[in-house]
Formats: sequence, structure tokens, C-alpha cells
Amino acid sequence: MTTPASTVSAELLEELRSARFIESPYDVYRKLREAAPVAFVPLSEEFGHWWIADYATAADALKDSRFSKDVVARMHPDQVTPLDRSMLFRDPPAHTRLRELVSRSFTPRTIERLAPRIAELAEELLVPLDRDGGGDFMTQFALPLPVTVIAELLGVPEPDRERFREWSARLIGASDSTSHTQAVYDAAMEAEASIAQYFRDLIRERRHRPTGDLTSLLLEVHDAGDRLDEGELLGMLTLLLVAGHETTVNLLGNGFAALMAHPGEWERLRADPGLAESAVEEMLRYDAPVQRATFRWSPAEADVAGVRMGEGDAVAVVIGSANRDPAQFPDPDRFDISRAPNRHLAFGRGIHFCLGAPLARLEARLALAALTRHWPGATVGDGVVRRPNTAFRGFRRLPIRVRH
Repeated sequence: MTTPASTVSAELLEELRSARFIESPYDVYRKLREAAPVAFVPLSEEFGHWWIADYATAADALKDSRFSKDVVARMHPDQVTPLDRSMLFRDPPAHTRLRELVSRSFTPRTIERLAPRIAELAEELLVPLDRDGGGDFMTQFALPLPVTVIAELLGVPEPDRERFREWSARLIGASDSTSHTQAVYDAAMEAEASIAQYFRDLIRERRHRPTGDLTSLLLEVHDAGDRLDEGELLGMLTLLLVAGHETTVNLLGNGFAALMAHPGEWERLRADPGLAESAVEEMLRYDAPVQRATFRWSPAEADVAGVRMGEGDAVAVVIGSANRDPAQFPDPDRFDISRAPNRHLAFGRGIHFCLGAPLARLEARLALAALTRHWPGATVGDGVVRRPNTAFRGFRRLPIRVRH
């Protein structure tokens, strides 16, 4: 592999691979922006990719139609999985067609109808935490809330949901290209195959007995005779399952931890529930659930912010860094739940802007409403564990103590 001139230093590369980076990446991001906002990160002698770390270049790259996300075109047909055929990894016109078809069922009205159920779930999940004076915020609240919502939306029965949590965790484990092993990759492929088989069975059942869930609606959706074929439908259901809860789990965990670390902001939110909407946006900006967008590939001899990339080079937009860029956000390391304007990149930009963003925002807003009503005071306890992933930032364990 030929190393490009604009390559991160050996010192920065060592920091990117350190345990400290998992705990808090933001000082390293600052060094990246100051040294080379567009830089090549060599992961091995055979492979590396470009990181875009500043806000302006990141926002432009997310909207730049020259960059491709089509993984199918880069794979042998035998290697293509259902998830690869989802709209997340397709370019127009395939992406346009898939998004339009899915949007017909995944509408804002569909999302808003979920509000009473989400609020009910949040209240139910807080009962044991209230009773016991605390517990693990992740396993007892942040994880089961969005998992239950997306499972009910797709029509996945309750006894099967624990399996989906495990499968999703394995898939996400392979997203961290800075450190994952062949065993991690193999586990992810097995998990994706298990999800696909599960949904094949569910699709077969819904064809005979539709129930009005999203799986049934996606089977029926069409436009001028155009429908999702089975591979596209499997890919879309897998994407909705994983993305439909993974972002929100991390949003709730990271956001609640930020509020606990800034008790003044927690008190502001309790005193003025109307701040919940802007608080969610600041939670998304301050400690983004998705730190790096999925890969894009550069066109022939692309020039990005004065840096020359090669044709087909892999490019990662570092959302976590862009959201802390002082050129866009004054005092970016300050957590301010009333920050405005707040044009963060947590859900992306352009045609690949996250379809599930309204659902994630609704779940987080209703979760905050329940938390501030129940807990006048809460603190983070001992035994906090971050997930060892640099692409998806979240907690494995977040012990908390609550008082009433």
C-alpha cells in the first residue's frame, strides 16, 4: 500500500489505537483537526482509509454525490448480504427507489402514533430502578426501551427480542475497523445470517396472516407496480432492526451520562421540561452515538479540501469530531442544553440522512420527560464500562444511584 502524503502522525495513530481513545476521543479529534482535518489513517500495511474530521468538509462530504456508498458494486455476488442491499449502502437510482418505497410506510404519522406506548414503556422500566434506588441504566432502561419499540413496530414477538439484541451487538462489533479480528467479523456474518433467516420466516407468516405491523406494511407497499423484492425487504428489515435501536441506546446512555456530569443542566431541564427538545439535540452533538459514518468511496482523483484521494479510496466522515469543531460550535466542549443554533451531524446529511431520526428523537424526548419526573437527583456509580468500539460510542454498563 502506498502511503499518501497527508497521513496521520505515528503519535496520533498510537493515540487512535489506545484505550484512552475509547474512554474519551475528543482531545484526539482536536489534534486531528488542527494537524490535518482530512488525513489518511493506515490501519495495516494493506489497508487504510481517509478520515474527515472538520465540520465544513464533513458536511460537504455527506452531501457530495461524487462519493459512492454502493458496497454491492465492490463485492463478489456470493459475498453480498441482505443488509448490503439496503438503502444505507446504495447509490441513486437504487437508493432513491428504496427510500421512497419504505417512506410510504415509515411515515411521521406512524412515528407519532407510537408516543403513548413509548411513554408507557419508559414509566414501566423506571419502576424497578425506583424501587431499588438505582441499577444499571443501560440494561434496565436505555437498551430495553428502543429495542421493545422497534420490535413491536416490526412485529417481533417478545420471546424473540433477546436474540435480536445479541445479533445486533455482534453486527455492530464488526463496524470498528480499527481493531476487530477475523473472529469478530465471522460472528457478525453469522448474526446477519440468523437475522435474515428469522425475517424470512416472519415474512412467510405475514404473507398469509398480515397483522398491520411494519413488516406487513412493507410487504404491501408498492408504487406503480414496483415492490421491494425479498432480498431488499430482508435488507430493510435488518437495517430497521439494528439502526432502529442502536443509535437510540447510545443516545440515551451518552446523553444521560452527560446530564449527570453537568448537574446544573439536569436541574435546568427538571425546572423547564420545555428544554427537552433542545436537550436531545445537544446530547446528539456533545457525545454522538455514531462517531463515524459508514464508508464512502472516492471517485477518480477526488480533491477534498485540497487533499488528493485515489479512485476507490475508503472515506470515513468523523461525525464525533465535526460536532466538536469550534469553527461551527462556539465553546464546543461545553454541554449546553439550550444551545442554538445546533446544526450537528449526528444523523448525517443529504440523501442518506437517517430515516429513523424522528423516532430516535421522540424516544429520547419522552425518556427525558419520564426521568426528570421520577428522579430529582441521580448520580453515576462505580463500575462504568464503555463499549470497546470507536465507530459506535456507548456504554456497556452505566450504574446509577437515584434518590427521591
